[in-house]
Amino acid sequence: MKHFLITLILLVVSYCVHSQDIIVTKDGDTITCQITRVSDDFIHFSVFDRSGILLMRSRLPLSEVESYEQSDFETEVETNQNEPEITDQNRLILPDFKLAKFRLSLNAGYTYQFGGYEAWPDSYQKQLQSLWNLGGDFHYFPSEVFGLGIKYNHIFTKADQDFDPQRYGISSIRDEKIRFSYAALSLMYRNILADDQMIQYFIAGGFIQYKTDGLLDGNPYNERGDTFGVALGVTYDFLVTENFGIGAGAEINIANLSEIESNGAVIPVDFSITRIDLTVGLRFLK
Repeated sequence: MKHFLITLILLVVSYCVHSQDIIVTKDGDTITCQITRVSDDFIHFSVFDRSGILLMRSRLPLSEVESYEQSDFETEVETNQNEPEITDQNRLILPDFKLAKFRLSLNAGYTYQFGGYEAWPDSYQKQLQSLWNLGGDFHYFPSEVFGLGIKYNHIFTKADQDFDPQRYGISSIRDEKIRFSYAALSLMYRNILADDQMIQYFIAGGFIQYKTDGLLDGNPYNERGDTFGVALGVTYDFLVTENFGIGAGAEINIANLSEIESNGAVIPVDFSITRIDLTVGLRFLK
């Protein structure tokens, strides 16, 4: 966690100390900016104020650029004299563009739980440690880069195992429903990679509930437990339109159960439920 916070601080600092790139247009105008991407037809850039706050994102047709300077080298743009004239229909300048204030993410993916089942056979451990997840998060960004929000994840699987009764004291377990529910508050930092791509880093803390229902030697049984968990993660967004995108993410959730309730009896345990979630999903921005 300490390493994550240090990295986050460095990212914030590096974001605020932008290298000054230069674009010179054929009309003789000079734009001081940060060049984010150069495609076959356009040069994409962002303009910041002195404190590092994003003022706008935009792009210029390369046919209107005389030269640009980026990362300690200067490039002259060669254009074909027979190129069609650039008109308002194929010019895209966005001086009024503003980053979305609200971001909704809906996700699904794979979860791997690192520990908690070391006393059981390997075949049973593998069933319990590989899970599926569904979830989402909603964030509001009062500033250009920092957002506050809520997260919810539902992780689930099932397992079926026969045991050596002389070694384990039981003959079989049929876990019909194993699930973890996670509800948390989140702090998010977003970094713009290009005019259609961004990456977000977040830290979250909240309530985790564990439940299992099944059959133990043919008899119904259930287990319950809850604890506090901390999540650290990163997500990548690719914007298909200004308000919709797709993305992928990864997060590690750190938590440990100190007691569980098994068929009504409270039992002290040392049960690690630390896991990693890998997700893909949809992004909605407003």
